[in-house]
Amino acid sequence: MAKQIITDIKNLKQNSVRAGFFESRRIIKDLEKTLATTRNGIGLSAIQIGIYRKVSIIRLPNFKLNLINAEIIYKADPFRMKGEACLSLPGLSIDTKRYNLIKLKNGKIYKGLIAVAIQHELDHQKGILILDRKWRKRK
Repeated sequence: MAKQIITDIKNLKQNSVRAGFFESRRIIKDLEKTLATTRNGIGLSAIQIGIYRKVSIIRLPNFKLNLINAEIIYKADPFRMKGEACLSLPGLSIDTKRYNLIKLKNGKIYKGLIAVAIQHELDHQKGILILDRKWRKRK
C-alpha cells in the first residue's frame, strides 16, 4: 500500500537494520506503490516510508533493481553530481560527490545514473542524506 514519504530529518538520520526475506517482499510492494505516486522519483528506501530496514528500490523505464541488505565494496571515478534531489527533501537540489562506478558485495558492477541512484538509496539505509554528501570545492 502507498505510504506517506517521510520528510523529518531526525527520522531520516536513523540507521536501518538488515531485512529478512519475507518482510523485504512486503516492503518492496509498499515502496513500489509509494514511488508510483511520485512524479519524478527513481528510487525509494524503506526508511523514507518509516520502516527501518535495509531495503530500497530503483525504477527506471527499462531497469528495475531491488536492494536488500546490499553493500558497496568498491567505488571509482569520483565526480560532481549536479542537482541531485531527494523525495524526502522536496524542493531541494544540490551538487553532491558521487562515484561513476561501483561494485556491490554480490559482485555486480554499475555505472552512471544507476550507480548514483544506488549510492543515494544505500546512503538512506545508513541515515545519510544528500546534505551530508554536498560537493565541497577543494581549495
